[in-house]
Amino acid sequence: MIQHVEDERLAVTDALISPLLIDGLTNAAAKGNATAHFALALIHADDDIDDVETGSDYWYQQAQSGRVLAGVEKDWADSHEARLNREQLFARHLKEAARLGCPEALLELADRFDDPAFFEQATSDVNADPAWVAEIAERLGRREDSKKWLTEAAKCGDTEAMRQLIEEFDHSDLVRCWTWLYLAEMLGSDLTKDDYHAIHEDGSPYDDDVGGPIFADGRDGVRLEPISADQQATARQNAAEMFRVIRDDEE
Repeated sequence: MIQHVEDERLAVTDALISPLLIDGLTNAAAKGNATAHFALALIHADDDIDDVETGSDYWYQQAQSGRVLAGVEKDWADSHEARLNREQLFARHLKEAARLGCPEALLELADRFDDPAFFEQATSDVNADPAWVAEIAERLGRREDSKKWLTEAAKCGDTEAMRQLIEEFDHSDLVRCWTWLYLAEMLGSDLTKDDYHAIHEDGSPYDDDVGGPIFADGRDGVRLEPISADQQATARQNAAEMFRVIRDDEE
């Protein structure tokens, strides 16, 4: 059973971290607890990879070579060293959690290090948004896995996943495509409707106060070949069954 959650897998705040917590997790990890290793990986994860001071690596290398630094140069060097230490701890605990079989760690390993083990083990019981799992699979060139997880996302009510399945994976199965179309309709989304809006040349939304040339951006609605009345009935019934499951899961 896939637990559909928001993308908050690394949302660990400083307020939740204490020396006591770190000590407890470290002790548990030393005893081979996969969850503890994964928690330590999340604590040491650095999501601000683009937030690096200019020259920090340079000054770090200067310090490593023996140069005595002071002021902002020393701050940059120290900050870079701390970042490198966090990265090492993150990778070590993440890989150990994955080795011990934590599915979330295996998935994070696929996302961060392009390691396909999560998909090779055909893991399905993972606390993650299936659309995100499909995105990782696509990035790794695993088209069948991408289709599998997009299907799970669609069954959870993700209409964008339904559109992608129709356009990229299920187009040869018209009953299946119409099923997604009807399910999206039940969820309040008309996939057959064109979606275009005005933009400026740089891609920003068009502003009348700014003026200038108008460009159109967006996409066409889904276009499907017609199917027989019996096939339509089958597609509607399949969609209705999926819709009931979605609503039951929400209650």
